[in-house]
Amino acid sequence: MTKYKILVFDIDGTLLPFGVDELTPRMKEMFEKLKQNGYINVLCSGRDIFTVGKQINNPYVDYFVGANGTFILDLKTNEYVFEKTIEYEDYKKFAEYAKENNLPYSFVGNKWGYYNELFNVDHWFYKPYKDKFISIDEFEKQNDKNYLITVSSKESHVLGAKLSKFFEENNMNVWVLAEWDGGVFISAKGITKAVGLKILADLLGYSLEEMVAFGDSENDVEMLEAVGLGIAMGNGEDVTKNVAKEICLPVTEDGPYFKLRDKGFYE
Repeated sequence: MTKYKILVFDIDGTLLPFGVDELTPRMKEMFEKLKQNGYINVLCSGRDIFTVGKQINNPYVDYFVGANGTFILDLKTNEYVFEKTIEYEDYKKFAEYAKENNLPYSFVGNKWGYYNELFNVDHWFYKPYKDKFISIDEFEKQNDKNYLITVSSKESHVLGAKLSKFFEENNMNVWVLAEWDGGVFISAKGITKAVGLKILADLLGYSLEEMVAFGDSENDVEMLEAVGLGIAMGNGEDVTKNVAKEICLPVTEDGPYFKLRDKGFYE
């Protein structure tokens, strides 16, 4: 047994190659062996309660830190043990800005996902979960929450800077949580994957030092820096590899399985 108690996994590019929704037999075995040896298993992803799909049905996973840290779901009780949502007034200001600037966007609550008419809900990431998404015009009637807004853009860095300026000028309690090559994520201010994991650690009576985390992309950087052992995927971005303490094989070669076996988490 190591000093580590909690194993944290990003999903896309870490547990699953992009566009794949089934764990390999080896990765399934990894979760089972970790559980048998008394570890707490956590998924920590930009995915939300709808787009996470079957991954939260894994009987050997205990918690889902979703939408980049905006909520924590206990998978044994199906209860939200933490959440921080975007305030309605802030959403209305953003929606007005998005309309004026023709921005395609979607966002997720805990009843539905919502999208505007410019947003491509047939994109490979959303298409399997299309039946869980409805028009933003329905949001008011649903009495729902708003965890995370995704804005599609090919120029995410430029858009991120413009949005940050708009949020600041309008004194809004939201921020650009992360940029990626397809757009930006917007959340309540102060939320990241690392913050979500700190909250989970506190709830469970552990520290971030007792966590191991695997990730591949820019929105995993802070998480890998914050935990006791941050491991970047071999297929990961350079910015992620640069902050990691160790690097494992790529997602297509079951990197986390072999790294944890080599480090003695199981045989």
